[in-house]
Amino acid sequence: MPMRIVLLTALLAMSGLSGADDDGRYQALPLAGVEGSKGSGRAFILDTREGHVWIWSENELVTAPDGSRRYGAGFVYQGRLRPGSRPGEFIAP
Repeated sequence: MPMRIVLLTALLAMSGLSGADDDGRYQALPLAGVEGSKGSGRAFILDTREGHVWIWSENELVTAPDGSRRYGAGFVYQGRLRPGSRPGEFIAP
């Protein structure tokens, strides 16, 4: 999994999401997957400044502009978090 995180970091840097003034803004945590299975690489990505959340996966169902579908690497936007008011609080979407 470490090589996948290195690749993910490189992708973020190339996409303009990372900058010198944003050190530490984007945090990526590997998500559990079935070791050794194809496409098990997944990561939770958090924008610590604005609360946006993505899941990066090596094996997402992707729809091309022509309507064809295939599996490939991709980001899935999960939404934006808001701060809670107390520990253990359930935050509804």
